[in-house]
Amino acid sequence: MDNLYTTYTLEEIKLFQKLSTKKENITATSKILSLSKKISIFKEIPENVLVKILKDIKIVKYNKNEIIIKEGDSDTTIFYILLGSVKVIKQNQIITKLSRNSIIGEMAGLLNQKRTASIKANEDNTTIISFKIDFDLIQTNLGYYFALIYKNLSTELAKKIVYQNNQIINK
Repeated sequence: MDNLYTTYTLEEIKLFQKLSTKKENITATSKILSLSKKISIFKEIPENVLVKILKDIKIVKYNKNEIIIKEGDSDTTIFYILLGSVKVIKQNQIITKLSRNSIIGEMAGLLNQKRTASIKANEDNTTIISFKIDFDLIQTNLGYYFALIYKNLSTELAKKIVYQNNQIINK
């Protein structure tokens, strides 16, 4: 599990220490595990399972208007907004804005398809946890947990559809 032993820059370590509520050594993996109860797609998934199925976990800080996801890319990384906010852009038009504790990029991760929209940081210091789910493990004894993740992802997407519908109706 190489992703558990990522080397961080001094700036990243200082950021992690600011994010931490205690004086402790913090890694991207430990931060996502500490937040796993708040991240809706990990609802009911034990930490020992998350350690097995999550890979390429990173915490990244973005400046305002910096691109996080580019429409048309093939990447399947999923993102969790830890601090700040983002804007979702389709064909150079802002579709919506999302803020702290929101999941982004889950469509490409779930469907294994190209990105359907671009995502840009809406403010300086927008901090994101990025990760990939190792769907190659779905055929193992962890299959039950993947079913939960799919259910939780579906719920998250349904909430976004309802939100977007309400935005359209209230215009």
